[in-house]
Amino acid sequence: MSIVDTIKSFLAPSSPAMRVVSINSAVDYNAVPFGFFNVRANEKESLGYRGSFLAWRVGETVVDGGSRVTLSVPRYELPTVVLNFQKAAQDGAQHVGGCTVIDSDTLDGDTAVTWAGQPQRSGVEWV
Repeated sequence: MSIVDTIKSFLAPSSPAMRVVSINSAVDYNAVPFGFFNVRANEKESLGYRGSFLAWRVGETVVDGGSRVTLSVPRYELPTVVLNFQKAAQDGAQHVGGCTVIDSDTLDGDTAVTWAGQPQRSGVEWV
């Protein structure tokens, strides 16, 4: 083993439990490890799974492709995925994966949304 490999072995995480993956949007889902992992989001912790599907808050046994997969190692040995999605803004808009989702229920009775374009024409117009 060379000196460079020795230094890399000290710097690299020695166990999956030391590995922390931060997810900021749906674009980052490829960084999620396959199999079971710990999930941290908004001060809450749960168990997640990635196989033929990706899910948060799963139990210690999941059905993946017609077969049952059961967690076989202690949870402290699993890698951790931290979900850093943005929280909903006060105006009812939430930014997820590069898209803006507007909750229309929060806009009922709100006068902040107005039409700023030209007034609509009435009647039939020949072109």
